[in-house]
Amino acid sequence: MDRIPVPATPPPIARREELARAWTASTTSSAYIPRAVVEVEELLLELVDQLLESLAGDDAAAAGTRIGARLVDEGLVDPNALQATIDVLTEGLLGDLRQTPDTEFAKRTVAMLGALSAGYADGLRNYTLTQQEQVKQALFNAMVRAEHNLRATENRFREVFESSAVGIAITDLDGMCIESNPSLSQILACPPGRLAGRMLHDFFLTNDELTGARGTPGDVRAGYRRVLDGEAERVHEHRRLRKEDGDTAWVFLAISLLHDGAGAPAYFVTMVQDISELQLLQDRLGHQLLYDALTGLPNRQHFESQLESTLGRAESVTLCFVNLDGFATINNSLGHPFGDRLLRTVAQRLGNVVARERALVARIGADEFAVLIEDRPDTPDLNHVIDTINAELAEPEYIDERGVGVGASIGAVRCRAGEMSATELFRAADTALRKAKATGRRQWAGYHARDDEEARQRDALAAELPAAWENGQLSVHYEPVVRLGAERTVAARPVLRWERAEPLAHRDCLELAERTGLSVQLGPSMLREVCARLSELRTVFPQESGALVRFQLTRLQTGDADLVRAVHRAIKDTDAPANLLEIGLDTAAVLDDYGDARDNLEVLAEIGVSTGLCGFQGGPRELDLLADTSVRTVTLAADGAGAAGRDTAGPVLREETERLVRAIVAGGRECSVLDVRTEAEAHWWAAAGATSAQGGVFGLPVTADNLATLPDPTRPVAAG
Repeated sequence: MDRIPVPATPPPIARREELARAWTASTTSSAYIPRAVVEVEELLLELVDQLLESLAGDDAAAAGTRIGARLVDEGLVDPNALQATIDVLTEGLLGDLRQTPDTEFAKRTVAMLGALSAGYADGLRNYTLTQQEQVKQALFNAMVRAEHNLRATENRFREVFESSAVGIAITDLDGMCIESNPSLSQILACPPGRLAGRMLHDFFLTNDELTGARGTPGDVRAGYRRVLDGEAERVHEHRRLRKEDGDTAWVFLAISLLHDGAGAPAYFVTMVQDISELQLLQDRLGHQLLYDALTGLPNRQHFESQLESTLGRAESVTLCFVNLDGFATINNSLGHPFGDRLLRTVAQRLGNVVARERALVARIGADEFAVLIEDRPDTPDLNHVIDTINAELAEPEYIDERGVGVGASIGAVRCRAGEMSATELFRAADTALRKAKATGRRQWAGYHARDDEEARQRDALAAELPAAWENGQLSVHYEPVVRLGAERTVAARPVLRWERAEPLAHRDCLELAERTGLSVQLGPSMLREVCARLSELRTVFPQESGALVRFQLTRLQTGDADLVRAVHRAIKDTDAPANLLEIGLDTAAVLDDYGDARDNLEVLAEIGVSTGLCGFQGGPRELDLLADTSVRTVTLAADGAGAAGRDTAGPVLREETERLVRAIVAGGRECSVLDVRTEAEAHWWAAAGATSAQGGVFGLPVTADNLATLPDPTRPVAAG
């Protein structure tokens, strides 16, 4: 597992002194501590330092255990001290995560708090054991000295026995209670007079008697037998008991023997400490680790474990991943409280969908849910399950007279036992969900092994791409840009090439880079490489007066807020002539006002860099955009209007494309096309009026060391 980062934003109590001061105030006001406040604050300041240091490392749980035990060692044994500690540390460390959720930091903090509680419990248990041993020794000493000073010994024993905070019972070897102290009567909610003569073990429960109860399974009498048989000097157990009034409580039980003057076993001494509050706190922390606090559904960690156990017993299962469409828009427009309520509603409605099934609903992401169904003969088919989910979610949720219905993208998988492991099934559902989301909103998709294998291969390539750039396998080549009708190369277009067993061309590299976000990082690096070659390209193309490099951007690169600064820095660092560089921005990004796309288009022109639009389809909005800008070049989309020159293009596409080309050129712009593959295509584009073209028919891209070969007349260049 990756190391969990400590969040950059500090908790509400950011400074160590403030956290220690808050801890001191809460602890001293809620619990009795026989120490000066200044001493307590100095101690807690030291523990705060250890706590914060552990959260930045890998030993948060171990540090929590140590700190919990240290609290007991320092005398903070009042039960309210632990509750005050948990409350202050929870607010101080997790309070700010309501605004800036950090699931991994929250898990680490909760784990540390759970360990602190466990350490405190262990320390308190040891403290109690020490008291118990002292009590036992006092009892034994009292019995030894009985012959010498029976009355004094009896008084001393009675004082210890009666005033102890731990419940104490003296029973015969069969377990019948002979005498008990007031603390035990209080724990058992039973008056002292009613305990004498009763079998003490009748109060204790086993797992069979109380379904779901944890602790040592079996009859408590087994512990007594172990002590009596000499297998153990004393026995310590966590047990659950039923009080006289019917309530239950968790206790820490210690069993030991008292011997007579001859050394033979005479009585059992049973000491009982009520740990219900500590158990409740640990249960609550454990619940937080396994369940989503907002919806109450199992979280991803718990769901994955349940998925594995379900696959182990079910003959067939159905797994659906449900991702809410446009949930961020709801949060941004109506506020997070509305979004939180909507998430709770979705959780409830998904539960309604599978109410008649043996199923589990979980929240596994911010707006992503999982529905796991153990298939039965009457379980509906996938289409019916999906339709039911969509119907439930489409029903509006009304808050302050505002009704909001939410749609969802759904990935669904149904498999029989043994076909997939839990990990494979989880990933299969995730793959199906991604496929559905790529199709559009309110869509669903199933799982197909062939599609998944292709997706896995693409994902693997995407994951390897950054390393390929770092080690030089991914490099910049230069593709010739040819003036149609003039038989000459007039510029170069930077393209990417990944040198591997099966080399990947520019288009595939860009698709992978966009998927991982690497394209934004690649942009400035490619710009520096390109600008460093501008002076050389001027010698290669001495007769050309326009831009010699046409650098076409992706959508992410077009909207990058640092684009203009990266261009300006590349030109300045390489002392390159700005007029020799043309930056082609993604048309769709500019139209959508994605990121800083529109500002980038305007500012680039202001600093003297030629601009263009690439991926141009020729729709009405694009033509309006063209009329409002001063771009120099318009490059048609390769899979849209740019496909008109192919043999497979129909007459309508060709006619409309010719009209589009004439309109672009008539507006004083250059019209360029990509991926021209044959001389026939080149001739068609020249006849249609296109100004320039790029593609395989004009020659393969060259490395930076071979720029001089770009205008080589021996290279195949199509004429108009």
